[in-house]
Amino acid sequence: MARPTSRRSLRFDNLEDRQLLSSGGPTSQQQYMLQLINMARTTPQVAAQWIGKNLPAEVKNTLEHYKVDVEAVKRTIANSTPLPPVAWNEELAGAAQKHSRDMADNQFQSHTGSDGSSPEDRIKDAGYKADSSAENAFAYANSVDNAMQAFLYDWGVADAGHRRNLLQPGVDAAKSFSDVGVGIVKTGERPVKGRIGPVVITQKFAREANDSASSAKLVGVVYSDDDGSKFYTPGEGDGGVQIDATDLETGRTQSTRTWNSGGYELALAPGRYRVAASRNNILIKETTINMGTVNVAQDFVLSEPWDGRNLASAAPAAPAAPAAPEKPSAPEKPAPKPEPVRIKAADTTVKATDKTEADWKKVSAAVSATAAKAPRINANYRPPMADWTTWKANSR
Repeated sequence: MARPTSRRSLRFDNLEDRQLLSSGGPTSQQQYMLQLINMARTTPQVAAQWIGKNLPAEVKNTLEHYKVDVEAVKRTIANSTPLPPVAWNEELAGAAQKHSRDMADNQFQSHTGSDGSSPEDRIKDAGYKADSSAENAFAYANSVDNAMQAFLYDWGVADAGHRRNLLQPGVDAAKSFSDVGVGIVKTGERPVKGRIGPVVITQKFAREANDSASSAKLVGVVYSDDDGSKFYTPGEGDGGVQIDATDLETGRTQSTRTWNSGGYELALAPGRYRVAASRNNILIKETTINMGTVNVAQDFVLSEPWDGRNLASAAPAAPAAPAAPEKPSAPEKPAPKPEPVRIKAADTTVKATDKTEADWKKVSAAVSATAAKAPRINANYRPPMADWTTWKANSR
């Protein structure tokens, strides 16, 4: 990946540099990159619009320097065939994080590690058995957005290998990448000439060997659209939300909870499912999906009106113990017939909650701002050509 032509101050909050726990899921920044990747794969027309918006000055300068035909790139992306989303994979994430850390610590950008390892070596060492794989790396990013713009525009790369790794043109959906891991390291300083950073990012894509239909996953994120962008933003995710997928044919339900980032995934066999998101037994939303042999995406937005039904099931009352038999006694005068007693029927209406819909719904502030004046492009800027290498998908 070629080094960008100019720098801006880092605006990148809560970016953690750590090895991921096996069940911890991605950080909010990694989740954001995952959402951007899946936006490009599942809705390439949306991605084509996204890369043309709010470009910072250094990106415009870089595109000008490498004489990138912006409109041609946008058309290429928009005309791409949609592909299934990729699912988060901890093994790939570990390999990606290790490579990002290696580049940051040893001040280099390459697909060959400081120990001579290749992308395939790192995937294998992480324990992932890949049938096909690819790697994108950028050691001069300012943010997740900046790295994704670089991968999609792919300036300075004649074969557009980074973009092809993301969009996989000509690859059948059944053979496309199913998993991804993202490694993000913040260098902690504003870069100077000859130094990388301030953000180093690696994307590792793969498909498992002997992949089967049973490994297809339902993936998505639960978030509150607080900034009105209609897209996940770091910090908007909600952890601990219950996701239930009920097979409409068998009645079997499989469940998981969202990670702290708000993301989730659930391996499902082919079939038709009712998928419900809930918190504290209050239904947020439910929908029906058809699961096949590839991953399916389904997001839930907390700031939209909730369904509101209470999913708690009342436990059946324990049967009363039988009365002990009494000893027979001498016959007595029959007791007077009691007067009928009027019993008021209990209210059995199940209320979703004592709160109103306003308590379930977060009203997101619709912020409308006038577009900032586009920064001037310094067409005379001519930076040194930095190496930007690409790793092409390998198949066995």
